[in-house]
Amino acid sequence: MITRQTILDLAGVNQNPCISIYIPTHMMGEEIQQDPIRFKNALKKVEDKLAEQHNNDTKNHVLLKEARELLDKPMFWQQSDKGLAVFITEGMFEYYRVPLEFEEQILVADHFLITPLLPMITLEGTFCILALSQKNTRLLRATRDAIRPIELKEAATSMEEFLQYHDEDPGVRHHSIQGMGGGKTKSHYQSEGGIFHGHGTEDTTDERELVNYLNQIENEVTSIMRKRNDPLILAGMEKAVAEYRKVNHYSRLMDETIFHNPDDLTDEVVREKGWEIIRSYFLRDMYNDLERFADLTGSEKHSDNLTEIVQASYYGKVDSLFVPIGEQSWGWFDEERDTVHHSSGQQNGEHDLINMAAIKTISQGGNVYALDREEMPQKKPIAAIFRYA
Repeated sequence: MITRQTILDLAGVNQNPCISIYIPTHMMGEEIQQDPIRFKNALKKVEDKLAEQHNNDTKNHVLLKEARELLDKPMFWQQSDKGLAVFITEGMFEYYRVPLEFEEQILVADHFLITPLLPMITLEGTFCILALSQKNTRLLRATRDAIRPIELKEAATSMEEFLQYHDEDPGVRHHSIQGMGGGKTKSHYQSEGGIFHGHGTEDTTDERELVNYLNQIENEVTSIMRKRNDPLILAGMEKAVAEYRKVNHYSRLMDETIFHNPDDLTDEVVREKGWEIIRSYFLRDMYNDLERFADLTGSEKHSDNLTEIVQASYYGKVDSLFVPIGEQSWGWFDEERDTVHHSSGQQNGEHDLINMAAIKTISQGGNVYALDREEMPQKKPIAAIFRYA
């Protein structure tokens, strides 16, 4: 998984040559067969660039050995995601399957190309989902790309288990909760406003049992969540969710809810629905910085000038940087003369200035956000907020 630390580690590598390869890949279908061919062609382009730089052929062969070996591993290409990122330098070969649709990009320089990965850290983080059900209440820990269960060791996670140990009348155990999911027993009734189904029981009894069931779940879930401090999303039918909110004591419970019977959903589908909710939460800092940039109009504490931003990034002046996804601008920074040189294309010894500004900013504790050009502040090719004027 790509994290901020992953990118910091890549940004910290400075040796020649550093090889970065980004290609789109496919998760299923006949197009999977084209992925190794695309990667083979990318390796050929890398070889050509290395030759242009007069690198030793033997050294080049060793550098690319592990990458070439991937071409002979059919199972590797059967387990792909939307994109593949590969990083190679002497003594290092790393690859990442990424849920981003990359455009093909190749860089051979004295540093790695990190800007295509930046959307991953804008959206990194973990969150939890509590799926409320009378059959199988489950607590799940999720990220953008994965989900796994968190065991509830103390709480009863089904109504049957709860009633077995908590029902005052052991003979009455065929209740089912309206709005909790899990179906109905043969002997049931549904009155207006009722939460429980159960022959011969009062709605007040049903509601009390529901509250007690949810209370014992909430006690353990809140204990777990306070240690994790992740945002928590509820999944379940409307009435069950409403009752849980009444007994909840966890401060980071999200207002948005997955209103669906969770018994009908796999963990992966629950994660997808949770991600739709949590995505904007993880983007909150970026939205705040976009507003801050707009508020600084006319101030010297912000800029949309590439030359000025590159200079500032080298000196640790950039607090937040906005870069356009998939765009590059070539040149180099002369630190002795404090001058940025620009060119129309990549030349030997020149850098992608946008990539270098991102490397310098993130390496010095700044925030870097990768956006589509249409989402960039004032649709500019680059933008930054400075720590000081």
